[in-house]
Parts: sequence; C-alpha cells; structure tokens
Amino acid sequence: MNRSGADELVAIEKSKQKNGRAARVVAAVHAATLDLLEKRGYDGMEIPEIAERAQVNKTSIYRRWPSKLELLLDVALAKLAVTVSIDDMGSLHAELTALLTMISSTLSTPLAKGMIRAFVVQDQHDEHVKQARIAFWDARFRASGAIVERAIQRGELPKSTQIRDFLECAASPVFYRVLISHEPMMEHDIQRIVEQTCRAFGSGKS
Repeated sequence: MNRSGADELVAIEKSKQKNGRAARVVAAVHAATLDLLEKRGYDGMEIPEIAERAQVNKTSIYRRWPSKLELLLDVALAKLAVTVSIDDMGSLHAELTALLTMISSTLSTPLAKGMIRAFVVQDQHDEHVKQARIAFWDARFRASGAIVERAIQRGELPKSTQIRDFLECAASPVFYRVLISHEPMMEHDIQRIVEQTCRAFGSGKS
C-alpha cells in the first residue's frame, strides 16, 4: 500500500472515532436532559447542570446547542423519530385511534410538558424560537401524515384532503382536554373524536 492509501485509511479511522465520540456525547446529553426534565421541569434545569450530569464539558453542549430550547428540541425530535410512527393497521379508524391515544399519553410526559413550557416562556418574537417551533411541528406532521396518505390510497379519504388540516382537526380536542381543561381523556372520548373527524372529512369507513 502506498503512502497516500495509508494516510487515507488513517483519516477514515480517525473520522470513525470522532463520530463515535460525538454520538456518545449526544446520547449522554440527551439522557441527562430527560432525567433533569423529569426531576425538575424545564424551568428547573440549566445547561451547566446537564453537562455535569452527562459528564461532558458545557462548552461541548453550547457548541452544538446554543440554547436550552434548541437542546430540548433536539431531544424531542430524536424521540419523535421512534415514537410517532404508526404502522399500517389496515384502516383509518384504527390508525387514527392509535395516533390520538399516543398523543394523549405523550402530552403527560416530562418531555412534552417541557417543550410546551419552553415555547410559552420564550420570547415569541425571537426568530430562533420561531424557527425551532416551526421545525418541531413540521416534523410531527410529517411523521403522522402517513396515516392520512394511506387513507387516501385506500379511498377512505378524498384525494383533496390536506394532511395538516385533518391532523389538526383530530388532535386539537386531545390537546385541549389534556392541557387546557385538564380532564381525563378516556377511550370512548378518543373513539368519538375519531368518528367525528372521519365524518367531517368525508370518510365512509369511520
């Protein structure tokens, strides 16, 4: 092997090691953030304490996540990637029921409460906050939108159905019940919302 080939292999190995260390740092910081969220809530945790708990330098956190909100958003998006997807269950009714049940459960978690609190207490005119909020909700709608796309393909919903309109109509009562009126969301409540939403959007298979 010539010198340039050996140098390339060394560079690749160093890159792998660097990426591995970066992944471990992210995992440790995410875990520490979730732990402190559960114990103290959004207002009660700060980045220096997260760094101490994760056993990383706080400058490493600030380089990757300049604010507490951005860190929390990154944690939320990472969780979103593995918790929001709804498998094909063969019908819109079943999939929407599963989605709303999951949303109801998720809204009571420390992470969800932290996200909501962060968006409320941050300066709503802050462009950084605005972009973070848009990114979060766009990701959620993309992740949940598959159930609407499948329903359209099955003929359960009209082709003109707008994904965001449908999901907002279905999820809004759940958000209101859990976050505003603080009433329990029972199984029969979810079934009623599912049936009403399907009828409102022209589904003949609610």
